[in-house]
Amino acid sequence: MFGRKKKEKKKSEKEFVDLEDHSSPMYAPSDARVKVVEVTSYRDLKALTDMAYRGNILVLDFSRFADGDNVKRDIAKNLMDVARDISGYFVEVSDRLMVLSPSGLNIDKCRINYKEK
Repeated sequence: MFGRKKKEKKKSEKEFVDLEDHSSPMYAPSDARVKVVEVTSYRDLKALTDMAYRGNILVLDFSRFADGDNVKRDIAKNLMDVARDISGYFVEVSDRLMVLSPSGLNIDKCRINYKEK
């Protein structure tokens, strides 16, 4: 406007950045574990709830119980309440296998189908 010309910006050369200097851990350390538990009686419920409240993922094996067993149903109902309380998920994978996960870790149950040619 007043006779000044804008200075042309020089195209800056690309600079190599060595990522070795900026390394960060690939994982966050955690006390959470995947616990595979064979449930044998109603007395196991206390230990299961303690593990769930510590943020562990529980894979529960109910193979000792008969189909339609009331104890199995009562334990499952209590674990559903625990999952709701910790904002986690509780999923029945099969008649004898159930999974409880903590908050922030979704469980997707899916089936893989193969088409034969």
